[in-house]
Amino acid sequence: MLFHQPRPTCRALSCHTNPDDDSSCKRLLVPLLDGTECAPNQWCLRGRCVSLDELSSSVVVHGSWSSWSELTPCSRTCGGGVTHRTRKCNNPRPAFGGGDCEGPDIKAGLCHQQPCERTQLDFMAEQCSHTDYHPLYLQPNTASFYTWIPAVGFAKGDEQCRYMCQSEGDNFIVSRGSQFVDGTRCESDSPPPFGSTAACLRGKCQLFGCDGVMNSGKVRDVCGMCGGDGSSCTLTSDSYNAGQAREYTTFLSLPANATQIHIINMAPLFTHMAVTVGDGYILSGRGSMALNMTHPSPLDDNHLEYRLHLTPDLLPEMEELLLPGPLQEEINVQVYRKYGKEYGDKTNPDISYQFYTLNRESDSTDNTPKGKWALITTSCSVSCGPGVQKHAYICVTEDTNNHVEEHNCETPPPPTPPHTTCQLSPCPPRWETGMFGPCSASCGGGKRVRPVRCVQKHRADVLKVPDSECGTDDVPNAVEECNLQHCPARWHVSEPGECSAVCGPGEAKRVVTCVRPEDGQDVEVDQSFCSKEIKPSDSVPCVVDVCPIGWESTGGDQPALKSGLLPRSTQTPVYVWSPVISQCSKTCGNGTLQVWFSCVEHQTRLGVSDFNCDASSKPSPYSEACNPPPCPPMWRSKQGVCSVTCGGGVANRVLYCAVETEEEEVVVEDSECSDFPKPAAVVSCNTHSCPARWKVFTTSPCSVSCDLGVAQRTVACVQFLLGKESVVPEENCHAAVKPATTVPCLVQVCTFRWEVKPWSQCSVPCGYGIQSRAVSCMGPSNPEPISPLFCMHMPKPITIQGCYMMDSCGNTSPTSVVPTADLTEKGKLPPSPTETITTPQTTAATTPTPRRSACGQLLVEESGMVDLRNVSGRCTVSIGRPLDEVIHVKVESGSLNCRTKETVAFFDRLAFVKKCEQIAGSELTTRTNFLLVRQSSLTPGSGVVFTYTSQKNTKKSHHQDCDIQLFSPIGVFENPTTSSTNHTCRVLINAPPAVKIRIQALHIGLVFNSTNSQSTFIMVRVGFPTCAVVLMYHIHSRREHECDNVCSVLSSVQIRDMDMLKTNVFKGQQLFQWHSSGNMAEIEFHGDYLHSKGSFRAEYSFVHL
Repeated sequence: MLFHQPRPTCRALSCHTNPDDDSSCKRLLVPLLDGTECAPNQWCLRGRCVSLDELSSSVVVHGSWSSWSELTPCSRTCGGGVTHRTRKCNNPRPAFGGGDCEGPDIKAGLCHQQPCERTQLDFMAEQCSHTDYHPLYLQPNTASFYTWIPAVGFAKGDEQCRYMCQSEGDNFIVSRGSQFVDGTRCESDSPPPFGSTAACLRGKCQLFGCDGVMNSGKVRDVCGMCGGDGSSCTLTSDSYNAGQAREYTTFLSLPANATQIHIINMAPLFTHMAVTVGDGYILSGRGSMALNMTHPSPLDDNHLEYRLHLTPDLLPEMEELLLPGPLQEEINVQVYRKYGKEYGDKTNPDISYQFYTLNRESDSTDNTPKGKWALITTSCSVSCGPGVQKHAYICVTEDTNNHVEEHNCETPPPPTPPHTTCQLSPCPPRWETGMFGPCSASCGGGKRVRPVRCVQKHRADVLKVPDSECGTDDVPNAVEECNLQHCPARWHVSEPGECSAVCGPGEAKRVVTCVRPEDGQDVEVDQSFCSKEIKPSDSVPCVVDVCPIGWESTGGDQPALKSGLLPRSTQTPVYVWSPVISQCSKTCGNGTLQVWFSCVEHQTRLGVSDFNCDASSKPSPYSEACNPPPCPPMWRSKQGVCSVTCGGGVANRVLYCAVETEEEEVVVEDSECSDFPKPAAVVSCNTHSCPARWKVFTTSPCSVSCDLGVAQRTVACVQFLLGKESVVPEENCHAAVKPATTVPCLVQVCTFRWEVKPWSQCSVPCGYGIQSRAVSCMGPSNPEPISPLFCMHMPKPITIQGCYMMDSCGNTSPTSVVPTADLTEKGKLPPSPTETITTPQTTAATTPTPRRSACGQLLVEESGMVDLRNVSGRCTVSIGRPLDEVIHVKVESGSLNCRTKETVAFFDRLAFVKKCEQIAGSELTTRTNFLLVRQSSLTPGSGVVFTYTSQKNTKKSHHQDCDIQLFSPIGVFENPTTSSTNHTCRVLINAPPAVKIRIQALHIGLVFNSTNSQSTFIMVRVGFPTCAVVLMYHIHSRREHECDNVCSVLSSVQIRDMDMLKTNVFKGQQLFQWHSSGNMAEIEFHGDYLHSKGSFRAEYSFVHL
């Protein structure tokens, strides 16, 4: 049989690798250091675990302290941080049963005690808020985020220093880290002595004496002197019972350095105290009593504590103010009384107070301890292996050698000695633990986890080694229980029971129990666990605000209420819904009565407005049966229909004698009703006068024989008077509802058609020309042409076609050429027809000479004055400028009669303005380079005088860079070209008023084949196409771009008649001739014409038709 050989407890299994080959390792049993505890009361010695009996007394090693370390930097910059130094029991460590080192291993003191701008509570709140974005895992793999605030009042002592914070709104506390910053104020488990400070240090709540030294025991006397004997101050005590009604009265001003202030008000029922510092209140101050509070917080030094003590009936019994001091500034204590002295002594305050103030000879006493410089040597910088020891001078008190602030030493410190080396035993492998994470529960028992690993220090590095090298006997726990304390118990109240009152105020019972959370559920515990909290009352006031019928008779039997349940004022009225009962609908035979509710004051039973009661609890009206005894036989009737609906008529009644039962009436003999008079068989009805109303009498025939027309109706206001319908004035009827006198009518649907006239003669006697015909939209009954829109449901026949004449002919010249006015200077040739006419710029401003008889002229000067007075009838003047200019017009004078329709109109291709009144002084600026002025005048002497000037167009221009403007009476032009694909090019021709424009195509050089024959054509279109409308008005919208895309795909020439708003589209190679109906024309090029220079050439001229 083989037995397992147990591993020696004083040896550790270690794996050693070859530096040249780390693929394998050699396992060795390495002995632990002598003196390592291997079992209870047993230690390792030369690789064996031996007991105390096996050791000689010379082997026992007692522990000894190392040198003190350097003082740590102050943990805070203000508000009282902590600086400390430590030493270790490792010089040597206790071994083989030796004793531990005696004395503290840490010394600490307060530093940087000057006040901060913020309070001690703010410093703790800032640390809690830093963890708002650190998730809390209350459930596995489920992160929760909360807003964390200080848990002041819920955790105290060492527990509070373990980074204990409270979740805002959810009211549970959790440790949010390992510990608060050293110097964070904490609440000690028991009240600290006067002058002592409780602050966190390394996760524990430590007590610092008034001298700032930890655990020094130094306290202040009643005078506020650190270590004093109470002889340097004087006790002041007095009482106060006066004050003014409805205002705060200062009865005590506490000076700076006052201590042990205690103020009591024994009559707080009608009075209360308030405290001011500077110009502001820190307690009460708004006319109402404050609740228990500590200002600024229990963590802050020299805080004010206010306590309000209550009677068992929850009424104010005593106010108490405590200020330990010494005060840093003057504080004023005030009293507020609700009623004046005329109401008796019970309304007076009953205040007594006492406090200590320093004697004058003690005010300047300096209690600062005197210090001296002491040399300290820190412990070895390492716990094993080679290290260094530092030397430094610190300031200590002369009598106790306690560390104090450096300013207590009057002389500067001596020079610091150099560092010395120290050599400790080699460092064995050891377990290293990290910081515990947050506890999984704030109370009732939870768990927290920390990382644990085996490490070994090698010179300045700490290396991780296999866990086997550290052994398994002393492995630190990675998981530990936490927050084992029971969760605080609290009072739990049930829902109130039924109200004891029949109507009005009463009381309702409820069950009050003490519960404590355990395993996620509230468990009832003994009420002693809730003794620190005020037990809620087992009865609560209630009001039955819907009273039953007859409650007034039981109103005196209301139950008496406990004193604690009475309203704040016995004068407070209670409003209830009281039933109101109508009379029975019948005196016999099962009648009904109506019950509804009105608001009354409970005590006086007087009715008040309904808004005093709770509208949500108001019952709905209802009916109840009444007077059940049967009725005797009576005459009854069934009435017929009234002869008229208004104006007074008659109705017949059928009379019969009947007895009413529960469900129906029973007809009996008429003789049984002989005791009652028989009613009349005919009665009047609908005696109210009839209202006037509109009535349609006649309707005329439809105005058309087909399609939509109108018909005339005769409408009058009528009213029944004395049983007869009569026509009355229309004022008696409502005008808003009067029927229309003209209504639409439709006899039948009309059919519309295109009517085509014969073709005209060919435009040339020989060769290729064009001929046209008229196409009109005709209706079925109207002999005259109607709008083409009625015929758009069918294709419109073409109006222009090509023609060819075989006869020979010669060249023809344009006839009736009308010369334009002042186009060029005298003696000079006119400009080229393909160029825009410009005029020389004047160098001096001159008053323009009024131009008379300008009617029918085209003006191209840069500026001028036009006089249209004494011109009868219609007069039209045109003004033209280059494409990059606009025209500014100012009316100097004008007199037109609107009643006789005398007007002046301005048109610039894009806008139309018409005026007849208030003309003088008006101005306008065109958006284009051309302006047409038209005046209609009938009265001799009437008319306008206006001046015009040209200026550069600074806004977005309506024209393109390839557009050409022509004003000459005759000329030849070619198609302009452009490299852009986003717009077209145009040739704009403007003639004098009453002059027409003729265009003769001379050359079309584009080649049309099967590829582009469908997209290159000439077409004549009557009307105004969509693309033309868009280009005419230059609307910058989505529709404009859509039309550009449609039009640009066609290689075509569009000629637009600006007077009639007609567009003709020409496609193909056939030459054409075109005549305008007005004095403006636009030739627009699309498709290949925009990129083939010279592919189109035409001659134009001004002619009279």
